[in-house]
Amino acid sequence: MSRPFFSIVTPALNARAFLPRNRASVCAQGMAPGEVEHWVIDGGSKDGTVEWLQTQADVKFISEKDRGLSDAVNKGIQRATGEWILWLNADDELAPGAMAKFKEAVARFPDARMFCGAEEMRGYDGTVEEVLQPWDYNLKELLGTRIAINQAATWVHRSVYERVGVLDVGIRYAMDYEWTVRAMKEFRCQPIPDVLAIYHRRPGSLMDAHMAAHYETFLRVRRKLGLGYFDRGEFNIRFYLLTEPLRRQRWLRALVRQVKGLFGCAPAHPLPPSP
Repeated sequence: MSRPFFSIVTPALNARAFLPRNRASVCAQGMAPGEVEHWVIDGGSKDGTVEWLQTQADVKFISEKDRGLSDAVNKGIQRATGEWILWLNADDELAPGAMAKFKEAVARFPDARMFCGAEEMRGYDGTVEEVLQPWDYNLKELLGTRIAINQAATWVHRSVYERVGVLDVGIRYAMDYEWTVRAMKEFRCQPIPDVLAIYHRRPGSLMDAHMAAHYETFLRVRRKLGLGYFDRGEFNIRFYLLTEPLRRQRWLRALVRQVKGLFGCAPAHPLPPSP
């Protein structure tokens, strides 16, 4: 039997409220039977996630304790049999027509082994906040002033994981960044102008609640590679970490947003919903 063209890896923990939207976005792609496999790696949910998964005939899943997000994603990658692997978190979704657009890109760039598409970011209220443009993840920018990964819109050929390895289970935040740095030492990433995924902000998510920890990972990667202390990338990371306690003050963030508005500057991030 020929292998699937696509493997979707979805880590999940108590994600019953989000998984149906995630799964529906995969089913809506209109791919032929056998062309897509969808692995959900559940960390031992207690909210009905497992019971829902048991009703999904075309979803492969396991449910067991894990050592965090990196471990869960690795379990999915190691089980994936498809040519192209996408890590799609439970609270995110594929954009309409994403798989067809991706197949067109593969035909145009047959030698590429990683692709980065545009990613639509939606705010806490579900409205479109911005569209994150695709880029090639070149090391100069990745280790400099452009550390954002369009993770949900990044497709990776299985040969890249075979060569580079999987995620570092010792890293709990920004593990996609650390892995991408490793991958870009040996591969190139081809941008695709189309929106391939939709990222949803969610209160309490790893990105939402632990942004400072992501920046600490960025800093550790720089130290591991022996990068200097006196460049723009280093300054940006350390400035964020220095001012992070102030960002926790909701009244101060609201004031900064008002001041930016007076000067016609759009705030970088929305205020999270009130507790």
